[in-house]
Amino acid sequence: EAGTGTGKTLAYLVPAVLSGKKVIVSTATRNLQDQIFFKDIPLLRDEVGLPFDAALLKGRANYLCAWRFEAFERAPLFASPDDATHFAALRAWAVQTQAGDRAESALPDDWPSWSALSTHADNCLGGRCPLYEGCFVTRARRLAEASQLVVVNHALFFADLSLRVRGSEEGLRVLPRYDAVIFDEAHALEDVATEHFGVAVGSGALLQLGSDAV
Repeated sequence: EAGTGTGKTLAYLVPAVLSGKKVIVSTATRNLQDQIFFKDIPLLRDEVGLPFDAALLKGRANYLCAWRFEAFERAPLFASPDDATHFAALRAWAVQTQAGDRAESALPDDWPSWSALSTHADNCLGGRCPLYEGCFVTRARRLAEASQLVVVNHALFFADLSLRVRGSEEGLRVLPRYDAVIFDEAHALEDVATEHFGVAVGSGALLQLGSDAV
């Protein structure tokens, strides 16, 4: 724990790299995730001269789905005229991006049409998709498998952990096998872990249960 700009990330990245182990670095926010991957890691590699491979991995909803984008482009449907004003910039970014990460684009965070263009577990075709090999999620996960250091966020880490603890569903894991985990912004761990391992019951669920029991 220290003030902003004092080099906390470098203090744990250097020993992580020198350990030679497969290390996951998990943050609470995508902003810190991007800072570590795009600023701190290049600093260590290019200026300090530490040779290592690193990958950035985010949840599916952060990546453009090429298959859904092609379908949407053929018949775009927007919730409002204002939503349509961003589509030209999106198309220009989509045809040249190498990562498919929406953080690279200039899209507003609350752009409603993104949900129709990103990939989700419940609508992903997986290996049956004709664009599977070029899929941004597939490529990001393969890069993570091959890298010593993988930068993720807490939500993705605990989503993966919740799959691992089921045992029989090991094949559904999201993250590669790792030797160590570094939690940055660890004050947020409790809330994220509770979300993935806790059980929430609301009035809607109780009303539905009562209706089903009748």
